Amino acid sequence: MDRPTRTRDRWPRDAVATDIAYDPDDFVALVIAARLVPPSQLVVVTADEVGGLRAQFARRVLDWLDRSEVPVIEGIDLGGKRRFLPDPGQQIPDYIRPTPEEREDRHHAMIDVLTDMIASADGPVRWVGCGPMAELAALLTAAPEYAEQLIVTQMGGWLDHYRDLERASHNFHTDMSSAGLALRVLPRPRLVMSEHTNHPAIRVTEDWALADALDADSAPEWARWLSTHFHRWFAIKNGSWMHDPLTLSAALGYPFVKFTSERIRIGHDARLYRNPYGRPMQVSAEVDYDGFLDWMQSVVTYW
Repeated sequence: MDRPTRTRDRWPRDAVATDIAYDPDDFVALVIAARLVPPSQLVVVTADEVGGLRAQFARRVLDWLDRSEVPVIEGIDLGGKRRFLPDPGQQIPDYIRPTPEEREDRHHAMIDVLTDMIASADGPVRWVGCGPMAELAALLTAAPEYAEQLIVTQMGGWLDHYRDLERASHNFHTDMSSAGLALRVLPRPRLVMSEHTNHPAIRVTEDWALADALDADSAPEWARWLSTHFHRWFAIKNGSWMHDPLTLSAALGYPFVKFTSERIRIGHDARLYRNPYGRPMQVSAEVDYDGFLDWMQSVVTYW
């Protein structure tokens, strides 16, 4: 597998915001980030937390990939439906709403870490949004002066096609106010839209070569855990669409997603509409699915 040839001092800081430990595509995206981004430049932020379990899951993945120096920042627990796929025997805790004081303490702790990360960066910070946008919205609310330093590539949104035309796509619908706020504050967000990630070409199923490679005797321990995660997902869903690895590829500068400029009005429910007076955004327009899949599999199964 060809590795990126950029020198360390030319890499911006990369923050990957992920609701890992449900759909396996987040797991795959974290593996790719851990293998391609220099550890000193990578930060992981969990989104739509479940009592800290997502952060624990991400920490375990990174440690197995020999990336123990990569920090994991526990994000905001939205307190909604438990979208979490536990390990066998693991119990998802009942949601107990934190007190206002506890919420404020956790909020300030997260913001302090994120603002320190951005302030210490020599240049731009690439924010890869692979989940709901509460953490990004909280950061922009507390420190709007950093909006121009963030280069945000977010998975989500639709303009023409979606499985449910009466609502925003998942990442925006889960926390509509945060999505609306972040998209309005950012100077020029870039969206890898759900109408391009919900594509049959990137729907991984049990008969894929990727699944076979992860099951191989020569596969490392983390790969077998990813395989187990896939198989448990397939028991409840009919496939895993690689939304987040595709978004990550665009954020890292790979050429598989082509973007176009649109002026977008953001509805009260975080649905998006073309409007000549809307905010300028870059939205996905075309995807090289074959090229992306070859790249993704080569990165993930390189051992």
